[in-house]
Amino acid sequence: MPITLEELLDVEQLGDDVYRAHTPPDTNRPDIFGGQVASQALSAAARTVGNGHVPNSVHCYFLRRGQPELPIDLHVERTRGGRTYTSRRIDARQDGKSIFSMLASFHGAEPGVERELPMPAGAGHPDDWQEGVGRSGGPPWHMPFEMRDAGGEDFDVRYWARVTPFPADPVLHCCALLYVSDMRAGSPAIQVSGVPTFDQLDAEGGAPMPSRDAANMGSLDHALWFHATPQVDEWFFCEVRPLTVRDSRGLVLGTMHDAAGHHLATFAQEMFMKVGPSGGAGPAPPVI
Repeated sequence: MPITLEELLDVEQLGDDVYRAHTPPDTNRPDIFGGQVASQALSAAARTVGNGHVPNSVHCYFLRRGQPELPIDLHVERTRGGRTYTSRRIDARQDGKSIFSMLASFHGAEPGVERELPMPAGAGHPDDWQEGVGRSGGPPWHMPFEMRDAGGEDFDVRYWARVTPFPADPVLHCCALLYVSDMRAGSPAIQVSGVPTFDQLDAEGGAPMPSRDAANMGSLDHALWFHATPQVDEWFFCEVRPLTVRDSRGLVLGTMHDAAGHHLATFAQEMFMKVGPSGGAGPAPPVI
């Protein structure tokens, strides 16, 4: 039976501020999905934080391609602990080498002025859209959430998603939202480059995964800011659009709202994109 997202986030404590995570055996990927290691790192960091603080931002760097057959050891450094803000640095290691680094900030609730970005026009309701890559077709790895594609103009990616069932822990909901934010995040920039994405391949009737000669792409960094504590077992909407593609890099910007229109999070992701003049060069498949 496929592993649930709750089980994926249940990291094992090895010692003082050291935790271990694993990759599900049914991913069918040559590497580790970035959203997986990011959410597991945040889950580990949260176990060292008290005072009712919940995540307010994460800044992630993907340093090496992860090896799915190896465990991921998460080393948490307690960089700061305060009454309203707490910060942690997390180093994810495999075979003695750092594959991922994160700086995470946690915040205690404070009253203040409120203003938020409205829900993007045309989002509609989840029932307006058909099931998407979260349930049928799409990338050849298990995704423990439901997704419904919501169209999008030009190179934009828009979808509704939810994770059901899911426990009530607000920190785990933040971890889950971070996991989902990395799904399809690179697609807008990849589409600009002219290399087919899994979204396009699935729309063509389940065409095979892009060749290893098609391009060499992957995430460089991913930053996310939480504006409200999400409820990921209820529908939320995500829109991602490309900002700039240049110098073999692509930068995208994403926003996430709940069904009531409240702004949950904003994220940005940069990718390296080594694509030849004919749309091909490099030894590795796209990482989306």
